[in-house]
Amino acid sequence: MTVGKVVNRLDKLPYPSIIITDETHHSRAKTYRKIYDHYDKAFRLGFTATPWRMSGDGFKDIYDDLVLGKSVEWLIDNEFLAPYEYYAPTLAEMDNLKRSSTGDYTKKSMDKAVGKAIFGDVVRHYEEIAEGKKTILYAHSVEASKELAESFRQKGINATHADSKTPQKERDEIMNDFRSGKIKVLCNVDLISEGFNVPDCSCVILVRPTASLVLFLQQAMRSMRYQKGKKAIIIDHVGNYVRHGLPDTEHEWTLEDRPKRRSNSKNKNELPIKQCLHCHAISHARAKICASCGEEFEVESTELEKVDTELKKVNSIEFETNYETIRLRKEYGGKDLNELKTLEDYYLFAKARGYKESWLKFQFDGFKRISWPEFYSQLRPLKEKYENIFN
Repeated sequence: MTVGKVVNRLDKLPYPSIIITDETHHSRAKTYRKIYDHYDKAFRLGFTATPWRMSGDGFKDIYDDLVLGKSVEWLIDNEFLAPYEYYAPTLAEMDNLKRSSTGDYTKKSMDKAVGKAIFGDVVRHYEEIAEGKKTILYAHSVEASKELAESFRQKGINATHADSKTPQKERDEIMNDFRSGKIKVLCNVDLISEGFNVPDCSCVILVRPTASLVLFLQQAMRSMRYQKGKKAIIIDHVGNYVRHGLPDTEHEWTLEDRPKRRSNSKNKNELPIKQCLHCHAISHARAKICASCGEEFEVESTELEKVDTELKKVNSIEFETNYETIRLRKEYGGKDLNELKTLEDYYLFAKARGYKESWLKFQFDGFKRISWPEFYSQLRPLKEKYENIFN
């Protein structure tokens, strides 16, 4: 029975000896807990591909033991899941993203991060990488999903949008047309995830950033239902792989609570200020020119901008290198000068900000009085250490 039906019939149903729950990562929700509490003598058995909650809360109070299944890599090798190719921008800058009380990104911040900069031409990359493949596209908003569907149609590719407000009859017709191949690209936000089974769907396009590992895996792997001879294509336009890894990245699943995420309510990026990248001075968010050095700030466009970024195929080795590059850039790019202590800190800060190496000569105390040859000699070990990261 569905959770809704059970919770409304608790006193009418016979007392179960065992409760089996599918997609049990939802089992912390109140409706599930109400059922478990009512039938507190029943054994509980739950199934999920992703025992993970955005809040960090575990499942130790619901289940006694965790039995791990086979890895995604094993499932691919043994033909239970389709192999895949993963394409993504080499660097996806999503610094505008802010989390809501639910833990995932707010619509307003996704509008700012995605609505004004689509990483590459979505339709063009589909034509180059996955032309003709039955595709599910995940957008960050209903408006963006409708616009993207229209972009495909303008190129002669049959695409449509569906959301929770689409009338049920129309939605059923859309799903049937997608299954039959009449619709080639199905655009949505979070409508299509758990339980949607179309084995010959072989491509997923991600234009929806998410902080949820569960949502990422549910959406990215929607094209990996096994079908003989199929190779899935995943096109990630928003760098979700940077946050979560690839579909076959190993995760440390546990019933225990994870460390709580620190609130970003005091994140300096949320304040009405901005920092000059040239002199580090702080100005009001509305300022057009840095009051300290006179540098002109970039003006934010209100129109949709398509950033023509080439996609590249990502494998596990490249992922580790790209992940480390982006991690260091995000970690050090957001630091202030007074937070830098060691030469390595200063070097990574300069790389993250795109400064020339000569900047270090005048900023790091230990370099101010040495000769240029000695400066480059002392810098060499760091350059060699991070050669593959910042090449």
